[in-house]
Amino acid sequence: MHGGEHKMERRTILKLVAAGVLPATGGLVQLGCGSGGYKPEFFSASQLDLVDALGELILPSDDHSPGARAAKVARYIDVMVAAGSSELQASWKSGLEAVSEQARERFGRDFSDCDAAQQDAIVAEMARNEDDPRTAAERFFGQLKRMTIDGYYTSEIGIHQDLGYQGNTAVDEFPGCTHEEHV
Repeated sequence: MHGGEHKMERRTILKLVAAGVLPATGGLVQLGCGSGGYKPEFFSASQLDLVDALGELILPSDDHSPGARAAKVARYIDVMVAAGSSELQASWKSGLEAVSEQARERFGRDFSDCDAAQQDAIVAEMARNEDDPRTAAERFFGQLKRMTIDGYYTSEIGIHQDLGYQGNTAVDEFPGCTHEEHV
């Protein structure tokens, strides 16, 4: 770390790139470095805002842990889509457009201009046929949900705050079952 900035050490970055965890483009390096000044790798700024809003609707903040926005899930998705195939990229572009079209058709405005209840209604409509999607927005929802969950549960917030993972720790004893009928 340098001067209070949150930057990954060069050796850590090189190890992660060599292990195949980080793409050599540096996208995930940028993702993990600080909170300000993120420059999208694939999405436009407005598309990234839309992904961020959708992610927060899928995994909102609650009393237990922060949500997708705090975990920077939109940035994770941006980097993963940027490093993905042209088919993946096209599906995200068309999926986000389907969400925008749905907002304009139902409420006469962009998704970002809809109020919270309208945004919830749009996402609920996208999710209604999750097991058998019929529309472009419904098909996109499955992809959006999976990538949101992946991004969240691979973030520090998802792993440590939500799941409570403590890391590899030594356990002094294994007490076994304490139910009376099993003693």
